[in-house]
Amino acid sequence: MPRRELFTPEERAALLAFPAEEAELIRLATLARADVAFVRQHRGEHNRLGVAVQLCYLRYPGRVLTPDESPFPPLLGILAARLRVRPAVWDLYARRDETRRG
Repeated sequence: MPRRELFTPEERAALLAFPAEEAELIRLATLARADVAFVRQHRGEHNRLGVAVQLCYLRYPGRVLTPDESPFPPLLGILAARLRVRPAVWDLYARRDETRRG
């Protein structure tokens, strides 16, 4: 028996999208002290940024990034600024097979 789809692809995309409002996005991307301490335990700027991005995606919208997916650029910028790294280091994190397997 085929599975019944509850949402259309457009509805699913809207449900899982990050908000366009900057204030709401900042709220979702804000890391608690314990989160920052956990993220800083990882070696290398790319790993710290990658862990922070994955942590935010797990919290909202409650999923992980797929291997061929890039993070939402405004979210990446907010997290990179918080961690004092360049957003471009994400590319090194995403390129490594070890970090993209789950």
